[in-house]
Amino acid sequence: MKIKLIGPTRYLENGKLLKSKKLMVPSLTFPLLAALTPADIDVSIVNEICEDINFEEKVDLVGITSYTINIHRAYQIADEFRKRNVPVVMGGIHVSMQPEEAKEHADTIIVGEAEETWPQFINDIRNGIRKKVYTAEKRPSLVHLPIPRFSLINKSHYLDYKVIPVQTGRGCPHSCDFCSVTKFSGKQYRPRPIPDVINEIRTVGEKIYFFIDDNIFASRSRARKLLKALIPLRILWFGQATISAAEDKELIELARKSGCIEMGVGLESLSRKNLESVGKTINKVEHYEKNLKVYRKAGIRVLGSMIFGFDDEQPEVFKETYHFLLKNRVPYTYWSPLCPYPGTPLYKRLKDQGRLKDAKWWLNPDGKTYGLEFTGTKMEEEVFSKNLYHYYKRYYSLGSIIKRTLFPPQQRWPSTIYLNLAYRKRVTPEANLFEH
Repeated sequence: MKIKLIGPTRYLENGKLLKSKKLMVPSLTFPLLAALTPADIDVSIVNEICEDINFEEKVDLVGITSYTINIHRAYQIADEFRKRNVPVVMGGIHVSMQPEEAKEHADTIIVGEAEETWPQFINDIRNGIRKKVYTAEKRPSLVHLPIPRFSLINKSHYLDYKVIPVQTGRGCPHSCDFCSVTKFSGKQYRPRPIPDVINEIRTVGEKIYFFIDDNIFASRSRARKLLKALIPLRILWFGQATISAAEDKELIELARKSGCIEMGVGLESLSRKNLESVGKTINKVEHYEKNLKVYRKAGIRVLGSMIFGFDDEQPEVFKETYHFLLKNRVPYTYWSPLCPYPGTPLYKRLKDQGRLKDAKWWLNPDGKTYGLEFTGTKMEEEVFSKNLYHYYKRYYSLGSIIKRTLFPPQQRWPSTIYLNLAYRKRVTPEANLFEH
């Protein structure tokens, strides 16, 4: 039996498919699914951003997972294989949020986390059974997960230094209106056993890791145990956490000792009112500067994500955000419009208010990277898009990069400049910064 697992790319505003020669970090999904597949089955992995799909290749099954942003392309790929009588199974967060929609494009869909449903599905297929839907009745156990098969990843598609994704836990105790993590993975934080995580890192044997937990400090007591266990491994790692974690200086210092060199944090907005409007009350805007300083003093670079498109925002918000991040020497930032993803409270609220431009906006391949999918904001659409792109691009200008990294020099400044220059090339009107 031969299975092809495909990660779709997406369409740009000019109608072309997004392509890139190099990616930052491989996805964990397919290597983990491959590890959950019986060893006698031939599994291959295709990432369409870096390579073309051979629709004529003889395979017995195609598996596709995607996010909302590239689901339109995912459906196209699924339809092409089904035209050739190749059965298609689809899963992932968007399919789980929109199962009835996805059923129209797949022979089988998997709803929810797949650690238990995927092996069941494969066993059924081998026995000639083809069910339309497999649903995770409960959240699967994260105990003794198999080691992901990263050997199936095409290493030439990634940057010269290898960054391997590892998940130490799932779920988030916070309920931000714009985020679908809580609905998909649960509000309760579910940690993996620390010995399992350590064994996975030792087995993979690389030097740099990206802990893909949505909030690795969701449980600070557990985080401390994990960080202490990481110290002897002498690895370097990236992660994601709330900016408020910096209130615990001892935790951040322990993270540094364990090898943390960079943390993605969701600042989202400089307005308390905006944060409250989407349920992100854990963020305290008045503490941002001191929190960022804690990370900076620990030598942990911060990637600060910002969201724009709140109802009362004026054009000045982009300039104000630019200067705030520059003043605090935030090494990297990611800017995006407030997006109503299906399954989120934000989506339901905007739909109930009749403000969505299109209830299924994700099926439109011509969506604007820097545009809004809803109406009713004080800022006009053209002004919004123009200013977001202008100041986002300005943040990655040469002058900004030099000022943020060299006056005075930040720790690991050569690699910080290198990554800034790499990101600078990717801030375009058509593509988001970190999609590559």
